[in-house]
Amino acid sequence: MNEERKRILKMLAEGKISAQEAEELIDALGQPAGPAGDAGQSAKAKSPKYMYVKVTGNDTVDVRVPLGLLRAGMRLTSLIPKQAMDHINSSMHEKGISFDLNNIKPEDIDELIRNLSDMEVNVDSKNGDHVKVFCGE
Repeated sequence: MNEERKRILKMLAEGKISAQEAEELIDALGQPAGPAGDAGQSAKAKSPKYMYVKVTGNDTVDVRVPLGLLRAGMRLTSLIPKQAMDHINSSMHEKGISFDLNNIKPEDIDELIRNLSDMEVNVDSKNGDHVKVFCGE
């Protein structure tokens, strides 16, 4: 076992990192290095920067939304007073949405953005339009 793996497992045993963090670190060790010898650079390139909405056919729509808006929105939630946040969570719960905004953390948003690169939605409408929603560079 190489030194990096031993260090990761030691940090896990000492409770310094979670099992998920240990798994991510070990996975990162297994990734081949890019041309500059930096595995982190290639992982960073996989994170999409934009969400695209494109409609072709009878209507044409071409929208590019920066995914950085998710991060900015996350920072803005810290400005919401506790009473307002409790009211929002209570209202969502009354509507059957079991979702607590207090539990969202910046690292969750980063993971969401990384995983959006796998998302693609394609819809063909009856009027001949094709709608495509996806994330990428």
